[in-house]
Amino acid sequence: MDQDNSNLNVTSELKIAVKRTRRFIKWIVLAIVILYLSLGFYTIRTNEQGVLELMGSVVDKRVLPGLHYTFPWPFSRVYKVTVKKDESFTVADFYQDSRADSRASIFYNLTGLESYALSGDNNAVEIKVIVQYRISDPFDYLFGAAQKTTLLRDIICREIIHLLAVQPVNIILTSGKDAIKNQLQMNAQKKLDQNKTGLTIHRVDIKDIRPPSSVQLYFDDVINAQIDKEKMKSRAESYANEEVARARGEGDRKIKESSSYRDKAIQSSRGESVRFEKILSEYSKVPQITRKRLYLEFARECLSQLKNTYLIDRKDGVNPANLHLLPGT
Repeated sequence: MDQDNSNLNVTSELKIAVKRTRRFIKWIVLAIVILYLSLGFYTIRTNEQGVLELMGSVVDKRVLPGLHYTFPWPFSRVYKVTVKKDESFTVADFYQDSRADSRASIFYNLTGLESYALSGDNNAVEIKVIVQYRISDPFDYLFGAAQKTTLLRDIICREIIHLLAVQPVNIILTSGKDAIKNQLQMNAQKKLDQNKTGLTIHRVDIKDIRPPSSVQLYFDDVINAQIDKEKMKSRAESYANEEVARARGEGDRKIKESSSYRDKAIQSSRGESVRFEKILSEYSKVPQITRKRLYLEFARECLSQLKNTYLIDRKDGVNPANLHLLPGT
């Protein structure tokens, strides 16, 4: 009897232990599930963008900064790409410098040949370019063309060759730098977009552009001559502008004087016309008196301009009398 009770107690304790074990396992499993699901939370920083891949397919090409959730691995995968960081490199493939590790120096050591670009008039030109770029499209950057930076460098080199090959050397070395720089950036960006690299060229700077050192002096003479030409041209244009301005001023003055003379002549003619009409009206009324008055006015006007006035008696032939007429008499 005691043995049966003992067996019952053992069985009861085993059942309790099994229940506790099951309960403990459930909590463990639940904790593991919760922990696993919590792995689906991820953060995209302010200088990053993400690409979300679910079950092997991209479902979001541009995940913006912030806290997000997705199914944990292996169901999904999040790629984080830094997009607001400028990267740069120098293209000195066509530039000779003293650095032994430069691409041009390595090429010269291997082949004995200098590396340079050719202008449109078949002159050698050395050029060094600095390119700044950043990742603008994380999806294309991750899944587009391979070896993006190498491709970008190759595109820049090809565009340098093409752009310099259509320009004369005097334009390349003087006034054409800005145009070459802008065209280089535009053409290279177009090629990057066509190849879906996800890169955007932020800035292109021509660090240096020059003829080879062996002919530098000759190019300096040409450039100085060009500068002197531009100075003389500027002086000539300045002198021409001054002369044109002076001639225009003189012409305006003549026009004003002519207009003033015309206005005065018109006013004088109108005054004479009014005076004549007035005299004509008086003459029609009393012609004898008006004729005598006009004669006396004419005589007074004429005699007042003479220094000496003589009256001669034609009949008797006596000596003339010297009259002194006072003004206004």
